[in-house]
Amino acid sequence: MWNNYLSLLLGVALLAIAFVGPVGAQRTPTISYITQEQIKDIGGTVELECSVLYASDYSVHWIKTSNDRSDVVFLSTGSSLVLKDSRFSLRYDLSSSSYTLQIKDIQETDAGIYQCQVVLSVTNKITAEVPLNVRRPPIISDNSTQSLVVSEGQPAQMECYASGYPVPQITWRRENNAILPTGESDLKP
Repeated sequence: MWNNYLSLLLGVALLAIAFVGPVGAQRTPTISYITQEQIKDIGGTVELECSVLYASDYSVHWIKTSNDRSDVVFLSTGSSLVLKDSRFSLRYDLSSSSYTLQIKDIQETDAGIYQCQVVLSVTNKITAEVPLNVRRPPIISDNSTQSLVVSEGQPAQMECYASGYPVPQITWRRENNAILPTGESDLKP
């Protein structure tokens, strides 16, 4: 009888391991969802969501880097916001393991790459990125050609420097509002 009891107990234990997995085994954390690229207006609001799986024993961070990766700002760790800026807030939803970073009153300086990171060790992390682009109205800089007087038949060179997001398209017009072809070096009246 004692052997039957041990056999039954061993069978139950093996069955439990088969369904649950080996004791102490842990699945590798993953980022199951990250918000796609965002393009927002100055003054608007954006929400960036990062959902993770099997990361309850690991630290999850939001980090912002500049587009050229030269500047890094640490925003949050776990469900706590580190950045002291009232425009930023962080929500953590335990049921979906989602970390949602919200930015209100978006400024041009908020543009960049937002990274959700699950830190596995000092040298190992899982990262997903969300680019945030901020629309800026087109601005023509002061060093553009303001006016130009040339003799008929002589070449003329005009320059226009503009910035904005998305990158503005530049067109030249005559006094009668007719559009000049771009990229041509020889324009006739």
